[in-house]
Amino acid sequence: MKRSGSTAIACALLLGCSGGTSPAKPASGALPEGQAVRAGSELVSGATILRIAEQQGIAPAAAASAALSDALLAQGARDSVPVGTSRSIERAAVARTLLEQLGRAARGAGPPSAAELAEVVRDRWTDLDRPAAARTSHAVVLNDKPEHDAAARALAQKLAEALQGVASADELVKKAEEFPAQGFTIKAENLPFLTADGRTFQRRESGFVASPATFDAGFARAALALERPGELSPVIKSRFGYHIIFLEERAPEQVVPKDQLPTLLAPEVEQRRAALARHELLERLHAAATVQLDRAFDELTANVKVAP
Repeated sequence: MKRSGSTAIACALLLGCSGGTSPAKPASGALPEGQAVRAGSELVSGATILRIAEQQGIAPAAAASAALSDALLAQGARDSVPVGTSRSIERAAVARTLLEQLGRAARGAGPPSAAELAEVVRDRWTDLDRPAAARTSHAVVLNDKPEHDAAARALAQKLAEALQGVASADELVKKAEEFPAQGFTIKAENLPFLTADGRTFQRRESGFVASPATFDAGFARAALALERPGELSPVIKSRFGYHIIFLEERAPEQVVPKDQLPTLLAPEVEQRRAALARHELLERLHAAATVQLDRAFDELTANVKVAP
């Protein structure tokens, strides 16, 4: 469902409608002329939001969220920085000062803990703790009816015989798609790299990137059992049906020794600490401040030009 402009802005002001403790919905009302958002005692003008949107090439909703964060952080820094931050440039500077304080606190919290290191490794397993993996293609005779299991297996066996000698994934897909399905559905496709435990990743210009998809454990083990590119598996059963797997490429494991992780990951752990502190601070400030959205917000930002 498409949101109206005002609804999208309200969502942005709630920090992207993220989970966790949700701040109160911004009230709608009239603000002083030219002002688009009030956060406690801080006012954010429509001109400021326009400037942010145009300079960063983002939508008014995202620009409003960024300006509101600056305003809330500036208000939160009142006890530790000089007063006099009514202008948008000064407000952003005050917000940066507070963020720098959060960064210093993160660095001063000591070396990374085992839990912090484990969290980074879990998130970045393709760089830091990647098992051996296989990139494959497959053809599968789909079947979810136990009474048709024997017929599905027999058809898959015939398909496997027809696929013997294929030289590429494209050839496998083409032959499988042309094979008589005999009342079943035959699906053939290229797959991402997968590990023996079913995790997947893709190759990008920046390196390997984890994918959200996971694979059936039996299928994954069969894929990893293939050793030579171009090798075909025997017929493999999964909960989806019967597969024939074609190995395209293997990727060796990449595991960073644990004794190197504290030094290697210390900067990222500090960044995560600071980001978490910023998020928690913004949630508290959201909860404590009255946020008001001007009724004429759409008019105030109507001329924004978002860079392509």
